[in-house]
Amino acid sequence: MNKLALFAAAALALGGLTATSTAQEQKSRGGFNPDEMRARLTERMRELLEVKNEDEWKLIYARIEKAQEAQREVRSLNGDFRLLFSRSGEQGGAPGGDQGGRTRGPGGSPFGGTPNPDAEAFSKAVQNKAPTDELKQRMARVREARKNAEAKYDKAADDLRQVLTVRQEATLVAIGLLK
Repeated sequence: MNKLALFAAAALALGGLTATSTAQEQKSRGGFNPDEMRARLTERMRELLEVKNEDEWKLIYARIEKAQEAQREVRSLNGDFRLLFSRSGEQGGAPGGDQGGRTRGPGGSPFGGTPNPDAEAFSKAVQNKAPTDELKQRMARVREARKNAEAKYDKAADDLRQVLTVRQEATLVAIGLLK
């Protein structure tokens, strides 16, 4: 089960990587190619789900991708832990700040993707000690965005479950793609 957990962590982390990677980017990462890693993880997922038929895999994988995208959207709204690592007035852990030499992907996320603008604005408002009324307004927006993102994930997960066997569903629950 430890290998399954390791695969799950890698799959979820790499799910947000951008689809393109230049030679310069690969060189800066010590030759790491996210496209190759994604292909290996996709093939491993197919093996774990024991899907032999190509048409069946295309159907399942399209729904897996939708569920992963919805899951990333939910995660993008689940808080900004960088606030824990910054002090008032410092940019080290603040949204958009220097990350101690570590590069961040497109949109400020370490795994690529686009952060939710309401979540970013809320995080900045908290860090900048915005007035109570502004905090309440931004908090309400983030809560509504979370609710919508979770509904989108729930629908994508339900759509995926419709084409899975019980064993396949259990595997995706163990991996962490499904609840």
